[in-house]
Amino acid sequence: MSPGGGRPASDADPGGGGGHGSPGGARGPSGPSGPGGARDPRREEDFARVHSTDTSETLFSTGGGDRLAEAVEVMARIRRDGEWESAQTHASLLPYLLEESWELVDAVADGDRDELVSELGDLLLQVLFHAAIGAERDESPFDVQDVAGALLDKLRRRAPYWFTDGPGRGAGALDAAEQDRLWQEAKAAERAGRPPRGVVEGISWDMPALALGQKVLERARSAGIPDDLVPDRMRVVHVGAGGLFHAAAHDTDEASDADGSGSAEVEYRRVVREFAETVRAAESRLPVPAAEAGADEWRAAWHRRTDRH
Repeated sequence: MSPGGGRPASDADPGGGGGHGSPGGARGPSGPSGPGGARDPRREEDFARVHSTDTSETLFSTGGGDRLAEAVEVMARIRRDGEWESAQTHASLLPYLLEESWELVDAVADGDRDELVSELGDLLLQVLFHAAIGAERDESPFDVQDVAGALLDKLRRRAPYWFTDGPGRGAGALDAAEQDRLWQEAKAAERAGRPPRGVVEGISWDMPALALGQKVLERARSAGIPDDLVPDRMRVVHVGAGGLFHAAAHDTDEASDADGSGSAEVEYRRVVREFAETVRAAESRLPVPAAEAGADEWRAAWHRRTDRH
């Protein structure tokens, strides 16, 4: 919801005005471009290939007229002429992005087709809104075509078989395990030559605490950290009903006295962060890169840290 009770753009009347074209020369979705607005033949070829698939006839069905292009144009007009909308920034829109994401989760759970379409539209609005703001940048502007192009570029790198005559293009589908293997290999190739990433680096620490804990645990297990090093309070995702609040709110009275929090969200986030710091400290003491460390090496590094404190 926007300040003053109204929803930003999605539920608002876009108003009149015949201006078309997005701010800063943003382009409609009919011709992917490269950086700086130049048309990129490679992206146009990829766009045409993806658009020509049988599935795309459903994905891009418009019933006469390109609704996606119209949405881009209307968003540009709203951004230019709307008093509230023209004042927004990438940062100020974040609460709405989070709200719309959770409303989409609810719509999926409810299974209502119309509500799902509506919430997907609200989430699309957020993408178009950020792209319209990006088109106004003085340095390195970007628009919705650049966003779509970035997606195509990533798919080209990590799933090139969708752009060839191989599997996925009529020569037999890949199974999920093979797709994941190829995707992970492509990610590893992208990181080649870069400094190794820490076990818990690159995680979004602003996600909800329970999701954050799950992500950190996944990273820890992927790195070979044995389960016996994971503290019980990190295992709340595995316990029965009431376990989350028992673990996350342990000693909440003491925590509330200290910082006024005491909520399960705050307490479990604190537990996760403490565990992540322990992982970082132990990783710094490993005799080999984390990717090569075994359970015994992790235990030795873990206990050396404990002994020093």
